[in-house]
Amino acid sequence: MMSTANNSPIKYYSARITTYNAQLKKLTRYFRFTAPARLLTFAGLIISALWYIKSRFDETFFWFSLGFLVLFVLAVIWDLRLVRKQRTLKARLKVNEDELKYLQHQYSEFDNGSDLAKTAPELSGDFDLFGAGSLFQYLNRCVTGPGRALLGNDLSKGKRAPQEIRKNQESIKELSENPEFIEAFRALGLQANMETNEIKKLKEWLDSPALNTSFLKWAGTVWPFLMTAWIVTTSLGFINPNLIFIPIIGAFLLVAWKNKTTQKSHDLLGRSAKTLKKYAALISLVENHQFSSKLLLSLQQQLIGEKRAASRVLKKLFRLLELFDYRLNLIAGSLFNLFFLFDFHMLTVLEQWKTSHKNAVPKWFDTIARLDAKTSFAVFTFNHQGMAVFPEVLEAPFTYEAKELKHPLLPDSECVGNDISFSGQPKILIITGANMAGKSTFLRTLTVNLILGMSGAPVCAREMRFSPCDIRSSINIRDSLARHESYFYAELQRLQGIVQQVKEQPNTFVVLDEILRGTNSLDKHNGSYGLLEKLIALNAIVVIATHDLGIGELEKQYPGIAHNYCFEVELEGDHLAFDYKLKPGVSQKLNASFLMRKMGLGINK
Repeated sequence: MMSTANNSPIKYYSARITTYNAQLKKLTRYFRFTAPARLLTFAGLIISALWYIKSRFDETFFWFSLGFLVLFVLAVIWDLRLVRKQRTLKARLKVNEDELKYLQHQYSEFDNGSDLAKTAPELSGDFDLFGAGSLFQYLNRCVTGPGRALLGNDLSKGKRAPQEIRKNQESIKELSENPEFIEAFRALGLQANMETNEIKKLKEWLDSPALNTSFLKWAGTVWPFLMTAWIVTTSLGFINPNLIFIPIIGAFLLVAWKNKTTQKSHDLLGRSAKTLKKYAALISLVENHQFSSKLLLSLQQQLIGEKRAASRVLKKLFRLLELFDYRLNLIAGSLFNLFFLFDFHMLTVLEQWKTSHKNAVPKWFDTIARLDAKTSFAVFTFNHQGMAVFPEVLEAPFTYEAKELKHPLLPDSECVGNDISFSGQPKILIITGANMAGKSTFLRTLTVNLILGMSGAPVCAREMRFSPCDIRSSINIRDSLARHESYFYAELQRLQGIVQQVKEQPNTFVVLDEILRGTNSLDKHNGSYGLLEKLIALNAIVVIATHDLGIGELEKQYPGIAHNYCFEVELEGDHLAFDYKLKPGVSQKLNASFLMRKMGLGINK
């Protein structure tokens, strides 16, 4: 096991890549011998067997045949083990190679979670939670479908109890200090390539009505004895051999009688065997790891249980389902049903398994999904050593304090950190500034770090303290031709929803960016000013970015409640200089005319 102390993430992943490439290269040399070994031992087996027959069963050739058979089996086992090891090494290699891409902010090829945007469409659209270049795409390391969904839910859930956040912080911190465990977990997931649909089918089977298996069990027990008795009595001449069609038809009719039930069970379970085997491997990994945080210990306990470990129980079902697949083999399935009523036996043992474990299985899958979601935040923590901290979570009243706050999707070397501190309710922060000076990015920085903090993850800051809250915003508004809604009407509806939310839950963090753009300047000013006064009356917490410098008058009208901040721009020679630093006061500098002239769109003066 490699120590991570004094190792930067880049050095750590690079060292792992070097190690796995060397091991794969070594395996390649072994593979040069596996194919010849199998071929030669198989050829020796065939030749020895032929000589054994030709020599009229000479004992010497029998032992030669047996020896080559053993060698052939060993060669096959050796080859299979090498293949499994190669698959594991390649998966671990990919995990580390992918992380180097993430660290270089080259993550556009990975899952962007665009289908999860519906869980919080407004927040997603305003803060790039899902979709190309999103926070989800940057964070997601999930290897299971349910884990992926939980990660999406964590990013869009909003307010949580402080105690819940602290438990999440503790578990994420512990996982981040065990990168080898996370690597093993993700490597197993990559090899598994798990299908959420198969888990849904398995749960559907678990929830299906119980079968009455008393007759199936009785018939499956009695039938082999009846068939044995029929064959013996026929061979002794007591039954005409021509009557053999009677037990054959009997077996066929019995199996056909329950074929619909059998087929339904197989349709639901047929492809679950491989998925279960993969889940069992993941569960076994978690069962055997030593955790210390309360949340991780409780998740582990759900798998270990009081009686039997979940991994062993799932392995038993996996083996049963492998047997169940024999019914698809025309020859084997027909013979098994003829002599043993194979379908009856399988329905009976599967029903017994379901009765014993149906309530536990969904909990096991949920446990793995929850741990899967946590690994994404843990990798983020590990990758941002020295750049991110776990914030202090406060009970009340509302507080948001941070030093050198940065956006997680911007490379640290290119990102400018800002300090911010505001608390109490009501509270209005008015951010003014020139175009491209950093207003909108700052709004996203505030909110995205708050979302991370409430998920239990670290935030991109030197230090941070906050109170959990709900979040509502109005930034990216779209009109709708299908619903015959103009941009302005769509924005009014969004604002109406925000006001209603604040009425019901004043502890709501409201983020607004250049609202009421769909009307004239006077209406925009009066409407914005009036809305902010209403939100003040509702005891709200608001951060608004605007070009309307008149909104800054709120600071005079509501001292201690409204505060002005700005991002300024400097004209240095023939170009604009941005420092992206938040400063107190109202912005006094404009740049739109300068930019238009530079692009040949304005009139030179």
